[in-house]
Amino acid sequence: MRITKQIKKKSMALLTVVCLLAGSMSVLAASDDTDNNEEISAQSADGGVLCDDGYIEYTEYPSADNDDDIIYIGTIDNTKGSGTISNWSIASGSSATSSIFNASSGGTISIAVNVSPINKTVRVGIVQPNGVKRYVEGSGSVGHDFSLTQTGKYRVYIANDSGTSVTANGSYVY
Repeated sequence: MRITKQIKKKSMALLTVVCLLAGSMSVLAASDDTDNNEEISAQSADGGVLCDDGYIEYTEYPSADNDDDIIYIGTIDNTKGSGTISNWSIASGSSATSSIFNASSGGTISIAVNVSPINKTVRVGIVQPNGVKRYVEGSGSVGHDFSLTQTGKYRVYIANDSGTSVTANGSYVY
């Protein structure tokens, strides 16, 4: 009997040590995670980044067939650092893209566009110098500022997967 009591005491002591260690490890893990909470909360469930204006900004990397169904119809005024989106008619499953313009890292490209029919959702975004697309999704009136991390040649684009043709009007400033 005495041996059983000694084993129980040793087992309880060992279990207490294990629990104390496990508890301190979870506290350590929780404290390590707090530095990243701001970044995590800014990420949406589907991989986009929630922006101050309420839009979720997504990133799309180029594929081998990068220029399929892209129509280049934009006009640009290089002297003012702005462009016009004037009656861009975009078929379902297609994209319309502005002319190329130069913009610098640290700057922004601000896009404001009205889409009709107003209940159709489109992607409004930029094509970066490396071919990566960044965009927001919206319908009706869409406005967003894209912060630039690269210097080089950019395009503004609107992609339509709504199931029907849309018309877009607006402008962009860089």
